[in-house]
Amino acid sequence: MGTRWLSSTPPDRRGQGRGRRVACLAICLAAALPAGADREADLAALRARLEKLQSKLVETRGDRDEARDRLRDTERRIGTGLRKLRLTETRARQETARLGNLEQARRRQHTEVEQHRRELERLMRASYALGTQDTLKLVLSQDDPGRVSRMLTYSRYLAASRAARIEGLQQTLARLDAVETDIRERRQTLATLHAEQRAEQQALESARAERRAALARLDAQVRSRAQEIERLKHDEAQLTRLLRDLHGTLRDQPPPGPPVRTGRGQWRLPVAGRVVARYGQPREFGELRWRGLFIAAPEGQPVRAPTHGRVVFADWLRGFGLLVVLDHGRGLMSLYGHNQSVYKSVGDSVEAGETVAASGNTGGPPQPGLYFEVREHGEPRNPLDWCKL
Repeated sequence: MGTRWLSSTPPDRRGQGRGRRVACLAICLAAALPAGADREADLAALRARLEKLQSKLVETRGDRDEARDRLRDTERRIGTGLRKLRLTETRARQETARLGNLEQARRRQHTEVEQHRRELERLMRASYALGTQDTLKLVLSQDDPGRVSRMLTYSRYLAASRAARIEGLQQTLARLDAVETDIRERRQTLATLHAEQRAEQQALESARAERRAALARLDAQVRSRAQEIERLKHDEAQLTRLLRDLHGTLRDQPPPGPPVRTGRGQWRLPVAGRVVARYGQPREFGELRWRGLFIAAPEGQPVRAPTHGRVVFADWLRGFGLLVVLDHGRGLMSLYGHNQSVYKSVGDSVEAGETVAASGNTGGPPQPGLYFEVREHGEPRNPLDWCKL
């Protein structure tokens, strides 16, 4: 909420002193800068509003269609499974790296043990070379006192060094035991993670088979060109309503960051691939036009935010599959459709280059890839006004 500067005081009243102006300014600054707890509460409230809006839009808008409902549920399940699999694989890589570090530590400990053992052997040989006479015999002997003193000093040195080496060996062996225990635990963790990966992959294969059946039922429903055009119009209208409602929800919210730079060439395309459909080009049947870019890309390619923003939608939407919408402030939004999986949740903040999803073919596009739109105050804009190819 902006702060209006108190400039309405007439010049002839300036003589009332600085105290009142300073007090007013302090009050205004206090109102303009809420406490950290208040900001966290505001963000939590915004997240709750967005999640409620998302649930309402996805579940209640549009005609009820059993085949599309099954497709939606299956693609959601696949997306969630892939996200879990990605997290499991990340944890497995981290555990593998830790295990590698522990293996190196174990090799170092073994080397240190061998060094201690060699030193002890050397000290034992040196002690043997002194002979078997004890300290009392050396003192009572008729040898040269200087020689006796040197022998006693050397004997004490050997004893102290031998004790230090034994203590060092014991400490090294204790550390080695701890490393061995940690290695066993890490290996058990890795085995558990690999088992989870196999189970998740099996569940994904089952869900993909269900998805193929759902797509086949949808294809059987499309009986004419007119039906397909009507479906595309319906999907675009639903997306427009979604963005309008999101814009209304965010109207009074502060922007998620500094102003976004505009102008050709400032952003990178969100996914590596080939642009096969551009803004304004006719779609399949010629009656509709593309409102964004379709970038052909293999499934699973990282989809990266081209600039900073806030996730305001992350769910399945008819015609666009798993969809992510980022709010960049001041009425500017970007959309990422047909994702294989979504890695962010509503309310998350993202930075430029951060991965928000993985490219795919949810929602039934003609080929795997990413649908990318830019909207300004709800109106579609040419993404190439922001992105460079």
